[in-house]
Amino acid sequence: MAPLTVTQATSVAPEAFNYQDVYVPGNPMLYQWGVLQFEVMPLNLHETDHETATDWAHKEIAGAAIYREWVGENDETLTVRGRLFPYRIGGMSNIELFEAQRRGGIANMLIRGDGSVLGWFVCEKLVRAHTYLSSQGVGQQISFEAVLVRVPVPSNATYLSALWGTVIAPGG
Repeated sequence: MAPLTVTQATSVAPEAFNYQDVYVPGNPMLYQWGVLQFEVMPLNLHETDHETATDWAHKEIAGAAIYREWVGENDETLTVRGRLFPYRIGGMSNIELFEAQRRGGIANMLIRGDGSVLGWFVCEKLVRAHTYLSSQGVGQQISFEAVLVRVPVPSNATYLSALWGTVIAPGG
């Protein structure tokens, strides 16, 4: 076999969008948000922060300590961080689906890998950092961070309409 010339070697670049996402039997699910599964590969999560808070009203009383009245739950956020390698093991279609769900404002049920249902969440923010750029401008390694925020359970009509991108009209 003849050695590759410089022009041949540079023209043989893998394409990030042509690889099928890899399914490995026994690949444990870490989290699932709607139809999007975070597994060990291709769409990996390596870190989460779960933040909950309580809301208190401060009431100042002359000559006394500040009285606090509990007024309910505050925001609940889950920040997830992960990494994917689109040229090696895929995952590009997963991160694009994640972005589409965020952009559509679609609320999905969040389930942890042990089966615990955490509730309904929307993706408020999705940050992607591409490193080791390929000739197509796509990172060979993509780190991402997403902020998921708890929302009320959506009505059936609202959820299905947003999920399928249709408008459900009366009588239709």
